Amino acid sequence: MNDIEKDTPAPKGINKLRAEWHELSPFERFEHIVMLAVSLVLVVVILTAFFRLVVNVYELLISQIEDGTEYKAFQATFGMLLTLLIAFEFRNSINAILEGKGLLIQVKIVILISLIAIARKFLVLDPKEYEAMAVAAYALVAFGLGATYWMLGRSEKDEDLLRR
Repeated sequence: MNDIEKDTPAPKGINKLRAEWHELSPFERFEHIVMLAVSLVLVVVILTAFFRLVVNVYELLISQIEDGTEYKAFQATFGMLLTLLIAFEFRNSINAILEGKGLLIQVKIVILISLIAIARKFLVLDPKEYEAMAVAAYALVAFGLGATYWMLGRSEKDEDLLRR
């Protein structure tokens, strides 16, 4: 192997798919085509959510200047921001699948998406509309997801130690 080949990074994303296309089974090809289509749809969703967030922030600034803003407007803005982050994490999940990253990485991404969704729920929920038991249930789910994410991170570190 010459110096140029050593410095050249391995192909990623669509280039990796092109290089390995002939080795994939028909179902794996179908799966990749669907993932690429979903990825394109997510790009549209992300752009739309970003546009709505920018418009919302502009309206929030104008209303703040004119007559002050109630907390619900801020909650809605943070909810929109977290929705955008969830969409980005979904996109990362699809990238992990397309790049053939390990199952552990994919599971961690799904758990992270769930944690962000629960955090979003906490930010936008009105405590007057929910009973204490419902809020406690959300908190328990958040704790369980956080503990699972932490354990997966520990297991990933243990795997790294074993490989060395």
